[in-house]
Amino acid sequence: MSAQLWALAVAGAVVLAAAGLEIFRAWRGRRLVLASSSGAARRVPVNGEDPYVLYFTGDSCTVCKTHQEPALARLGNVRIDKVDAVVERELADRFHVYTLPTTVVIAPDGQALHVNYGYASAPKLERQLAEARRAGLPTAATA
Repeated sequence: MSAQLWALAVAGAVVLAAAGLEIFRAWRGRRLVLASSSGAARRVPVNGEDPYVLYFTGDSCTVCKTHQEPALARLGNVRIDKVDAVVERELADRFHVYTLPTTVVIAPDGQALHVNYGYASAPKLERQLAEARRAGLPTAATA
């Protein structure tokens, strides 16, 4: 096999390994955030308050401005807390934010239910907010 084919094979293996590592890192980050008992946001909503979205962004995030912000605008009357991931590094670290944009759907009880690393479409966020609303409904008391 020629040297060029070997170089191409090595480059392909490196790309595949990097992609696998990124997938594993995102999966692990989601598990850590969703499993943590300290998944509450900066402030815990009052009982009965609707779920909301923490939106991690940055000044140089093009995808945030061109894709994520229009998707968030389509959600309608939903509270969106915009967080500069550089300025509020401690909060970003708490949710393992290494990719911008990142959105976190917070349930009415203050728990992080969904973490989306990278762009999240409006329909996806609407489904997650609906799930958070169902999770926040009080359970019927038994007699």
